[in-house]
Amino acid sequence: MKKGFSMLEVLVALAIGGLLLVSSTDLLVSISKRWVEGPSSKDAFDAHVNGVSRFLVAVMEEATVPTLNSNGNQAIDLRRPVGFSESEDPLIHFYLREAPPFFVWPKGPANRVHAYLYFEDGEGLSIAWFSELQELEKNEEGEMVPEDEEEMFKTLISPFCETIHYCYYGDEDDGELDIREWEYPTDLRESEKTEGKFQLPAFLKLVFRGEEEDLDRTITIPVERLSPNGLKEESQ
Repeated sequence: MKKGFSMLEVLVALAIGGLLLVSSTDLLVSISKRWVEGPSSKDAFDAHVNGVSRFLVAVMEEATVPTLNSNGNQAIDLRRPVGFSESEDPLIHFYLREAPPFFVWPKGPANRVHAYLYFEDGEGLSIAWFSELQELEKNEEGEMVPEDEEEMFKTLISPFCETIHYCYYGDEDDGELDIREWEYPTDLRESEKTEGKFQLPAFLKLVFRGEEEDLDRTITIPVERLSPNGLKEESQ
């Protein structure tokens, strides 16, 4: 017998998630304004790092399986955005039914957004994104995407993000003795089973460069997500 959430439970969960996303966005925006308007200080830097971390946790918690360009049942996966070649590593991709308020395109606040975590040396951490409401075309993989990279949007999240470490649990096993340890490479790990594919990390470790000290924060990448209709089925 399959059992799912009631419609009331789904609506309550979506409402709570929306409030968390809005509050984390407001925190990030207010911290950014404080940084620009006031003198830089250790407290302001700490607040910025905490605000960015809370924001990323909130948006990933809100990620769900897209109705368009669905690739299995993963809400968070690895994909190459428009403009990336096969020789480039993919980016962490997730889908948001309702995007944060500062994801704005010419027609207003964006919804139904495909987002990619985009890190550049010297530039920091951004989110590259496009909306399913834009004019799209089918690519070679059969996905509906913008015609070219100029139609992608990019929202800067933190210019102080210096490095991203992708956290994996080691897969070496010496007989009955489990010697696996956490590994923190700065590049995605390639899949041992499928050539040309990469493994989604369990965590992200973000390192922020400050004037007085560096700070790091760990972001968990959620695995289980609701299905596109908002229900999670359970076998019983």
